[in-house]
Amino acid sequence: MTLAATATQLFELSPEYRSIQDRARLVAAEFAPEAVAVRRHTLEHAEIHPGLWRAFCENGWPGAILDHKSGGSGLGLLGAALVLEAFAEQGIVLWMPALSAAIGWAIDRVGSDTLRGTWLPRIAAGTAQLGMAATEPEAGHNLFRVRTEIREDDGRFVVTGRKRITSGVDLADRLLVFGRGSDGYTTVLVDPRAPGVTVTEVPMRFREGVRQFQLDFDAVVADAVVGVPGQGLLTLWPFTHVERVLTAAICTGMARHCLDHAVAHAKSRVIASEPIGANQALAHPLAHLHARSAAVGLLVRRTAARIDADDDQNAAADANAAKVLAADLAFDSADHAMQVLGAEAWDERHGWLDLYLDARLARSGPVSNEFALNYLAEHVLGLPVRR
Repeated sequence: MTLAATATQLFELSPEYRSIQDRARLVAAEFAPEAVAVRRHTLEHAEIHPGLWRAFCENGWPGAILDHKSGGSGLGLLGAALVLEAFAEQGIVLWMPALSAAIGWAIDRVGSDTLRGTWLPRIAAGTAQLGMAATEPEAGHNLFRVRTEIREDDGRFVVTGRKRITSGVDLADRLLVFGRGSDGYTTVLVDPRAPGVTVTEVPMRFREGVRQFQLDFDAVVADAVVGVPGQGLLTLWPFTHVERVLTAAICTGMARHCLDHAVAHAKSRVIASEPIGANQALAHPLAHLHARSAAVGLLVRRTAARIDADDDQNAAADANAAKVLAADLAFDSADHAMQVLGAEAWDERHGWLDLYLDARLARSGPVSNEFALNYLAEHVLGLPVRR
């Protein structure tokens, strides 16, 4: 008996998802010539480029990850990943929409009805951006060692402590703050402009196309608890899975952007009577990057589809693996593109230096590759852990 492979078995996108991908690529291509200006606008005006964001909202993409009852377009995590990947393929990294989507996903799963009713429609409509304040100077990505205190006082939750690095505070309407309570960890929404918040920019040359900040909280009253007090880790689990998948999708798009430009240059740039792409020293790394890109793209999409299907058993392992492989792919692709493009890559008007540094940062954040590998070593491979 011969078994005929279905589209699912071949890991092909369905026609519906291909339509989402095609539409996103079409819109992204319209803004590709303005990629540098789009990035600069966010930094100079504390808002996403209005023309781009208008097109993004008209297509329902801010709420792609949310279902229809929350005001979203119901495209799921896979749909959101395809959209962000398509823009990254054109050199446009949309980090705040990725953060907002991941936080919205967490609110949808563990937030109160009031919280969902307040914020999910705004995220879906593109009228609100949410940021994340979790890492600290002493603890880094080890959230079990955070010192920020979130205590209950007469029915209110008060935040005291320091967070660094926090992205896009100047764009964010609210921040999801993770801290230590009297009994476990708690997550709350905080207005970054509330009394008692001191915001200090950290000069990181605008990585990921946003400004980075340190936040000092001095008895700041939070808007609301997200989830259950003392069970903040249950808020972070859905957030981190989605954040890592969307990070991986952006990195995969960045890698394709680098590869496409490097290949085009290798075909057209002629030295000593033949294109430089005829040299295996350039050609073989490009071919290897293409092979890696194909494999990583499949993993990212499978992981997103699993999360959409509530396959929690494999979500964490796949999300961490996808993040590690995609971040390494993005950096290696950017590095080789810089080599192929030569002097053109160092011309600051073209934006390649920013893309190269963004790709390098992807290996260190939003979670470091080492922390993701720690998870795989301990929870997938069962290796002993140093305490």
